[in-house]
Amino acid sequence: MAIYFTYGFSVEPDAVAQQIATIGEGRTLGYAEHGAAGMLTLFVRGVLCNWMVSTAVVGAMMSDSVPGKVIVMWMPILVFFYLGFEHSVVNMFLFPSGLLLGGDFTLSDYLVWNEIPTLLGNLVGGLTFVGLIIYATHARTAPTRPRKVPSEV
Repeated sequence: MAIYFTYGFSVEPDAVAQQIATIGEGRTLGYAEHGAAGMLTLFVRGVLCNWMVSTAVVGAMMSDSVPGKVIVMWMPILVFFYLGFEHSVVNMFLFPSGLLLGGDFTLSDYLVWNEIPTLLGNLVGGLTFVGLIIYATHARTAPTRPRKVPSEV
């Protein structure tokens, strides 16, 4: 994207590219200005984000129709984007692009003040609010599989 917006780095970044760079600055240095509160905010935004993303994935797997899959995936992802939650994979595009386009932050700013707390939050959100809930509600009701004795294998 950085090559696209700068014609192979032969021209200055256009307005869209400058906005991407500015977003990268605001979503790293902006959190850093708040210290531990910024780190907590990042973590919680990561938790909430992956709760939505994991809900969308599970919902799509449960649906039997294509329109149902689309709708059940669309709604939680819409919530995640609209509310500005943090997703580590999305950030893996946004922040390196922001750096290449002249954002005034460093790679370590990005890792410490966004990627690491976001990744931890994403793991907690997906595992706790979706994975653990599914396990707790379905582990006992799952059909039992016959156990194979080593001599039968």
